[in-house]
Amino acid sequence: MTSPDNNDYEYKYHFGVPNEAIWSSHILMGLFFIYVGYELIMKRKLSIPVALVLIVLGAMGALYHIHLWYEGYRTTSIKKVSRD
Repeated sequence: MTSPDNNDYEYKYHFGVPNEAIWSSHILMGLFFIYVGYELIMKRKLSIPVALVLIVLGAMGALYHIHLWYEGYRTTSIKKVSRD
């Protein structure tokens, strides 16, 4: 995401990941999930590599959101303690 005032500014996500990488990964995962959904609707069995990718993506998503939840909780707790 660029700022209208400064075209050189580039927004980065957590850990300094550029926004284009995040958007691209979301688009690719969306296409992958469309493919998996289509295969399941057509009553086809998923191959082992596709099943493994689903397990890895699910685990990565869960761990990342647990990390965000923990960091948010920890940051909120630190702010509450520092106010007293």
